[in-house]
Amino acid sequence: MAAERGTTSNPDRVRKAAFTSVVVTIAMVAAKAVTALATGSLALLSEAANSALDLGTTVLTFIAVRIASRPPDADHPYGHGKAENLSALGQTLVLVGLAMYIAVHAIIRLQTGRTSVDAAWYAFVVVLMSMVVDGSRSTMLRRIAREERSPALEADAANFRADLLTSTTVLLGLLLVRAGYPSFDAIASLLIAAYVAWMSIRLGRASIDTLMDRAPAGSTARIEQIAASVHGVEEVRRVRVRYVGGEPQTDVTIAISRRVPLERAHDVTEQVERVIAEEEPGADVVVHVEPLADEKLVTQQVEAVALRQPVVAEVHNIGVTSHPEGDHITLHAKFPGTMELEKAHSLAEHLEREIMQEIPGVTRVDTHLEPLVEGTVGQDVTQRHMLLAQWTKALAERQPEVRDCHEVLITETDGGLAIVMHCEAEPHLSVTSVHDASTRIEAATHARWPDIERVTVHFEPFQEV
Repeated sequence: MAAERGTTSNPDRVRKAAFTSVVVTIAMVAAKAVTALATGSLALLSEAANSALDLGTTVLTFIAVRIASRPPDADHPYGHGKAENLSALGQTLVLVGLAMYIAVHAIIRLQTGRTSVDAAWYAFVVVLMSMVVDGSRSTMLRRIAREERSPALEADAANFRADLLTSTTVLLGLLLVRAGYPSFDAIASLLIAAYVAWMSIRLGRASIDTLMDRAPAGSTARIEQIAASVHGVEEVRRVRVRYVGGEPQTDVTIAISRRVPLERAHDVTEQVERVIAEEEPGADVVVHVEPLADEKLVTQQVEAVALRQPVVAEVHNIGVTSHPEGDHITLHAKFPGTMELEKAHSLAEHLEREIMQEIPGVTRVDTHLEPLVEGTVGQDVTQRHMLLAQWTKALAERQPEVRDCHEVLITETDGGLAIVMHCEAEPHLSVTSVHDASTRIEAATHARWPDIERVTVHFEPFQEV
């Protein structure tokens, strides 16, 4: 189930902005190139080369936004939005090449000392005009890029912001050349190369992140929290976020109780789509629903049904498994040990029918019969079996989970000897960990002392004195 896919809100506006940028760039390339050749300024020539490359990348941007505005088709079900990210990456590679070209020639000039530059008045006019044009273009393109969520126009705007700063560097270099410091033209070129390289790295990293479907920091956790807040969502199992053409595409997997009707489940998914779209305007949201087995709820219901049966003393080890035809339940039920199998089986079948009638979706119940052990009266014989008490204490304290075994009590009953030991463990250990330790202690004790009827290990958290 998906929300309606958001596209660039005004593709014509993006295309018009890109086309205007192409026309203006052509004029600036011509002006800078003529002036650079007339003055011999490497910095200005670098600016002309930069603008010429801007022309190519701006044309690439214009083509990219036209491709990106195309609707999804059979070969591109997610649309063509990443054409803009490819354009931005292409601009990055061009800028890196430009930075290397400028740096090499600037270093050669500084090493050879060949810095014949004519800082004519018209060079200043061209640079100042370029700064005004680049500043206005950068502001316009950046505003449109943010409003229309266009990464290609954002890259173009970044390019012109770089041009604005490099033009400032050129202007300062020309002023110093005019003041009698000709080497500053090459130094200005070197500064331009460093700045262009830095901008290229930033732009390229953003483009690569998008092409690699890297989710923005914190977006996955934020969307998971939003989806979990919707009433009816029992669990959010997976969230995936990626951006195509500046627009988020979100896949969310949620769990809903299997007992919720299909129509209600559909309403829940639509609500999830709405709240995510409100947080991420224009998002393409796909919500996948998985049924929740509700094991805890089923366990409680089985126990409630069993307690109504007068002969069933206890049920435990309740398991719920999902099958195409419905839920299967397994359980252990205790009956009096002296009861005949035929009667116990009949009572178990009655319990199974009651469970299937009362709990929707349950198609099969299997019961494991266990005897109910009656309470016995015993006598404390710990002092008479001190060797056994010491052995079991040492056994317990050899377990990695046991910090201390501070009491061992041995009782003699009609059925044999029963051992109760109190052990301490670290408070942070799980119940599963201490139960595993108990099982090992019981098994080792029965193996060494086969006549022992029962071993009970009581765990409590270790307390620092």
